[in-house]
Amino acid sequence: MLQSGEIVIILVLALVVLGPRRLPEMARRVGSWVTELRAAAREISRGLESEVADFKEVGRDLRAPLDEVKKPLTEIRKDMRGLGSDRFEWKGPKPLSGPTPAEAMEDLERIESETEPEE
Repeated sequence: MLQSGEIVIILVLALVVLGPRRLPEMARRVGSWVTELRAAAREISRGLESEVADFKEVGRDLRAPLDEVKKPLTEIRKDMRGLGSDRFEWKGPKPLSGPTPAEAMEDLERIESETEPEE
């Protein structure tokens, strides 16, 4: 920004160069240019804001179907994490021969621990 001393120097130079008759005319002309520039800047700003709003709306429209797909997957993931050691709980009848349910569960847990990737 210009300080008051700088503005005074510019006005004195303009008065000397343009003279007292042309100075008011030039001041009006510069004022109208400034007004036009401000109006153009406002118009450009409004146009850009409108375009940004359109992009945001498109983003919301694209996000909605993704959220619909993501929600069931998140619930499934939570359900899978919620399964603890009771994950392979025996629900059937007690076998008459062969390994006991406890032995079968031990085998399943051993196989699962061998196949899980280490973190």
